[in-house]
Amino acid sequence: MFGRPATLLLVLVLVMIFAANCGQDMALPPPADYRAIIDAFQLTPVPNIPYPPYNSYQAERVELGRLLFFDPILGGESAPWVKSARGLDPYRYRANDVACGTCHVPRFGFADGRRAGAGVGGGHMDDTALGPDRNVPGSSLVSGRDVGLEPRNTPTVLNTGMNGRNSVDPVTESFQFLDGRVTLGLEVQALEPITDREEMAGDAFRDSLGALLPPEAIRDSLTLRIRSIPEYVDRFERAFPGLIDKPSDITMDHISKALASFERQLVTPGSRYDRFVAGETDAFTPLERQGFELFFGKALCGSCHAGPMLSDYSFHVQGAADDYAAIAPNFPGKDGAGHDYGRFHANPVEFTDQKYAFRTLTIRNIELTAPYFHSGSAQTLAEVVAFYNRGGRGPEDISDANLAAQGAVRDTLVRPLGLTTEEMAALVAFMKTTSAPIAPGPGGLDLMTVPERVPSGLVPPGIATPDGPGPFTPTTKRGP
Repeated sequence: MFGRPATLLLVLVLVMIFAANCGQDMALPPPADYRAIIDAFQLTPVPNIPYPPYNSYQAERVELGRLLFFDPILGGESAPWVKSARGLDPYRYRANDVACGTCHVPRFGFADGRRAGAGVGGGHMDDTALGPDRNVPGSSLVSGRDVGLEPRNTPTVLNTGMNGRNSVDPVTESFQFLDGRVTLGLEVQALEPITDREEMAGDAFRDSLGALLPPEAIRDSLTLRIRSIPEYVDRFERAFPGLIDKPSDITMDHISKALASFERQLVTPGSRYDRFVAGETDAFTPLERQGFELFFGKALCGSCHAGPMLSDYSFHVQGAADDYAAIAPNFPGKDGAGHDYGRFHANPVEFTDQKYAFRTLTIRNIELTAPYFHSGSAQTLAEVVAFYNRGGRGPEDISDANLAAQGAVRDTLVRPLGLTTEEMAALVAFMKTTSAPIAPGPGGLDLMTVPERVPSGLVPPGIATPDGPGPFTPTTKRGP
């Protein structure tokens, strides 16, 4: 249901045998039979994390990245002086505060549980409100204008350090974002949200004429913020030994590398799925085994969801509903025409023929990251399976005629599948077997828990505002 068909005759024969015998009470097929499917689709447990030579693994860098990820200081309108200039308590007024962790929330699988993301525009007077509890639109502290929703569903950060690039194999210079506009991995991806108005920048970075500053100028301003915080300077010196000796040595390149170092560790090995493909056949229930067989057989899912991370990391036109009217009144989505052209937006010159094409996402930990598709149009995994079972041609889906009008053609594997209710339930059960907790970080560091404090003195997303006057943490150097 998600891509190019496998052609191995052996696999097809096995799938036909399994389909004839699947059910709650079926006997376990011999492990060798499963092995044929596992080998054909290159299925493996989570592999080792790939590290780029320019950003090798360092424990101090992961810890630093974790603090930056949850620190609102990287949000344009979160800075204390922005709020003070408007007569607001800089450490208690948090409605416009936004960190990376504001939209990538651990309890929502490092996504946000919303149909469309809510960054600076996700106003909230309840200081612990996150995800669906954030109210949109919120008003900019700087301009007073509404800052609306982000144009797409927020993808998870989980396992993004294992992304590929037109291949099932994890690589460091990987596709990021749903349209693949970043092709060089997490270090480059980290540079993007902080300059986007709706995501993190707001209206804090404008020139004397009111025009938004160019991305480089915004990044330079944020770098100055980090250089002004003594604890961050100390931590950067430790995380980049020999490269940083004083505040002016810190650059946005170092900041992005620290963020990427944290994000790269958010991997989820050890799922029951991993155990199954490693040979532990009884790790699945009969229903889950049936779902496995269907996923890599009749349901065609494995045509795109293959390899170690269950994705081909390529782009496909499926026609999932945008349904933007259901998200917010007059919400334009990505392009203002009522539809999202996907890959086309990454480069309209190079990808003129890839309107409506989106990157295949991993299904690992998928039960934690609802809603689904680029517009969040499917609220549950059952709705996702129903979309593919109807061949993407329901009344709310994008029709073949509408796709053709923009020069797009639906992937040939998105076609009616004839799955029964029981088979669809089995597919959902199988996909849930990919869930697993995040592996501990360096020294057993808990990567799932939001830190109670960050070096800026601002309060991390989801943490209640402490009692007493702010700032709520000292920004002096740590001891040796």
